[in-house]
Parts: sequence; C-alpha cells; structure tokens
Amino acid sequence: MKKTICLLLSLAVLLAFAGCGESPSQNDGSSLTVGEAVDFASFDPFGIFDGQGFYRYSTMVYETLTNYENGEAMPGLAESWENDGTTWTFHLKEGVKFTDGADFNAEAVKVNIEKIHEFLGEYIGYYGAVSRIVEVEIIDDHTVRFVYDAPYYAVLQELSASCFGIVSPNLFVNGNNPYGNTLTESVGTGPYRLLEENCVSGKSYLFTRNEGWHGTASGPDSCTVKIIPDADSRMMALEAGEIDLLFGSYQITYDMMAQFADSGKLETVFSERTYLTRNLILNAAAGALDDLNVRKAIQHAVNKQQIIDTVLHGHESVANTLFAADLPHCDIDLHAYEYDRQRAISLLEEAGWTEINAQGVRVKNGEALSLEATYQSSRPVDEQVLMGVKGQLAEVGIELVIQGYETMTWFEKGVMGEFDISVNDTYGFPQDPHVFLTAMLDDGLDKASQQGLAQKAEIDSHITSMMQTVDEAVIDEDYRYILTTLHEEAVNVPISFSPEMVVYHPDVVAGFSFSDNLFLLDITRIVMK
Repeated sequence: MKKTICLLLSLAVLLAFAGCGESPSQNDGSSLTVGEAVDFASFDPFGIFDGQGFYRYSTMVYETLTNYENGEAMPGLAESWENDGTTWTFHLKEGVKFTDGADFNAEAVKVNIEKIHEFLGEYIGYYGAVSRIVEVEIIDDHTVRFVYDAPYYAVLQELSASCFGIVSPNLFVNGNNPYGNTLTESVGTGPYRLLEENCVSGKSYLFTRNEGWHGTASGPDSCTVKIIPDADSRMMALEAGEIDLLFGSYQITYDMMAQFADSGKLETVFSERTYLTRNLILNAAAGALDDLNVRKAIQHAVNKQQIIDTVLHGHESVANTLFAADLPHCDIDLHAYEYDRQRAISLLEEAGWTEINAQGVRVKNGEALSLEATYQSSRPVDEQVLMGVKGQLAEVGIELVIQGYETMTWFEKGVMGEFDISVNDTYGFPQDPHVFLTAMLDDGLDKASQQGLAQKAEIDSHITSMMQTVDEAVIDEDYRYILTTLHEEAVNVPISFSPEMVVYHPDVVAGFSFSDNLFLLDITRIVMK
C-alpha cells in the first residue's frame, strides 16, 4: 500500500537527534561532514518501509546496471547491452567484487532480480523494467538476459534508479530478506562502504572508502552524515562549522539559502537544471472539490509568480503543466490556468458558493468552503508554499487549513483519500515522467484523487498501454490523453519547476557538481580543499 516505493525513501520520518551541541569537526581535507534531516532506517537500496535518509547516499555504496548522464543511458555495472523486442541482454563488468568478497557476476544479478520479485513484487509494479521480467537467463558468467512479457520502452532509464542497486548475493542466504532490515553494514560494489561500527543510530553514520573498488577514486576519503532533524539546528550547525555541507531542497529553505549567501562565509549553489515540479493535488473525490468549477477556481486563484518571488526567492520558474515540455513525450499543447482572481470568483459563484460569512469564507447550503491541505512536516518549503496559497485562496473566499504530518502518516492519509489538497511533487528525472504516471495505478494520493473522475478507467487504460509497447506513436498518444485529461480536469496545480541546491564551507569544499539524478548526493563529485 505504499506508492512509488523507491522514491518514498525521500519522504522521511524525523527521529530524535542529540548531537548538535558537539564541538566542531576537525577537517583534515580528506573527510567531509554533511547534515541530514532524516535518520537511516536500513542500509540497503530498498530499505524504505518507514522512510530513511540513507536513500540520498545509497549510490555511494550500491551501483546499478545502467547510469544516466546528460539524459542518456550510460554503462554502470553493465558495460553494454542489446535489445531484441522482449529481451535485453547485458554484458557485465568483469573483476568487480562486493565488499564482502563475493564476485559480481550474472548469478548475482539473477539473484537480485528474483529476490526483488519475491520480497518486493507488490510494490514495484510501476517499474516495468524489473516488475515485467518473466525470466532471467544466465548466458555466461558475465552475460545475463532479461526476458519480458511485452516490449517496454523505459528499461535502461528505470534500471538506473538507485533502488535497483545490486547487493551481495550473500545477503539472501537462508531465505534472508535484507530489504528494510540491513542494519549491520552495506554490502555493495560502490566506492564507499558503511560499517556497523561506524554507525550511531539517530546521530551519525561514517562512510569510508571501499579500497577494493573497481573505479577511479574521487571525492573525500570519508564522509560523516550527522542526523539533525530540526531545520534551525542544521542551519546553526553549518554556520558553526560542525558540518561542512547541506544538500537538498527537502531540508534547505530559500530563506536559509539567502541568509547563508548574505553571510559571505558560505558558498550557495543551485543546479542549472530543474529536477521536479512543485505540485499540489486536488482531491476530486472529496467534498466541494468534486465540482470541476471549484477545482478550476483554485487554479485561477493561485498566483504562482507571487509565490516564486516571495517564498522561493525568485529561483524557480512558473509551471503551467505537470511536467516540463522538454521531458520525453511531454511536449503537449495545453492551455495555462492564468492567475485571474475575478475568474476564480465567477467560477465559485457558478458552483453555488455565493454567500460569504462573517469570516469572509464562502458558504453553500450552510456549509463553509473550508479545505484541509496536508504536507510532510519534514519539508519546510512545502509549508511555506501552502501558506502562500492559503492567503491567495482567502482572497476569493476559500479557507485553507494547513496540517503537517510525519511522512508515513501523510502517505497513509493520502491513500485513504483523507485530504482535500496536498503537496505531491513529481519525482524528478529519471523517474519523471513515466514512473510518476505509472504509479497512479497503485495506492497513493493520485489514485485516491482520481476516483472522483469519470475518466479514471480510461486514464488507467492508457497508463497500462504505454507500459506494454515501444511504439513511439502509441506512447505519445497515451501521454497526450493522460496529461490532457488531468489538466482539463484541473486535478493538479503545478506551481513551479524546481532546481536542486547545496551550501558548503568553501574552506573545506573547493567545488561541487550535480549529477543527472539531482535527488541524490554524489560525493564523488565533490572536490575537497
């Protein structure tokens, strides 16, 4: 019952922290200390059943068969591949070992795929690159073939997702299920490793180099992740030099970035490329929002540019569609819901919300137009965006009650449809756009909201269709129908296209570059002083 299980890694559960008052770290130029809002729940690429901060660092220890660079599939643990309709043959790197000494080979890949199916099959249906595999054939020690039930166009893209990092086959011995249960040490093939002796639950985790790594070493020799749930405490820890770097818009607000920049002591950097769409979802199956005119009124009442100029400090750009047009299959001609306060008022009055009570809230049949907006309490920017929306909706007579929840409570309420409006950002490349859409078939906020649409069955049919073909014309038509229908039904309120951000001490870090998967912190890209 968990939507988009890989990406829920980022939907964190905040745990207690007791270490912000420690003395500043003594940096010798070979070690890095970063701050993190979310504790590590499990040291495996899929250990996300109750949320974990480890996800953002998982590529340090686990490698995937493919990677994405500059929007193109590149070799990972697989050096090359061929596709023949329903089969994909991967030629694996030789001489690669896991940190427990096990060999990386075709058998290890086969075991990983089979165990993902066995232990996690119900959660990964929308990742067709793995869920649709019907057989894994070992051709030789370093050649493996995936056989699918139908052609699938996003195989290479999805296999690059960090949740499909390959773990040592030894973790599955005697029927062991390591997913969500690995708290001793990481056992991957990546440039770093995480040992139990270097972990203090809820406080800090020390990554050290994997001396047997098959690649060329870069980045710091070690990296300590300090768990600091409170945003103000993270900010003070950075300013005091207790941590060297903070990464990610999920834990850094634009207010914080402005203060850091003004200090002149810290380097603040934004990615050139946007990585996701800030998005509000309207529950078309709930109360007043089952009326299309009310949903359209909200679309016109939201002044996106004002939110960008104030809350987001002008660093983001207006989003009038759920996905940017330069994403695959998303260049579709859709009209924008321009900010128009009078149009919003007219639509509400057409929907019968003509009376206004003493509090300035519209009333219909004795019921006030009061909506609840939910968000994850671990994400301070989401609350700030909703506060901006609250003020704008008040101008047209809609009361917005904002409520934050810890991540799994937020999600569980979303699955049950217990929300009117919620923050429901897209996932970012390489998961956007197709994984965000295919996840609509599974329990989650999108599915719950779309139950109020007459077109829900047809939407699901087109999602299923695009998962079963490599015909570009068919895929384009499926995307056109899905995105056009959701847009015209005013279910999603895209706010802005968001970049990623990082702030660090320039006397410790000489340079930082973002990876294509902006959601993850790749410390191998960090140049130390």
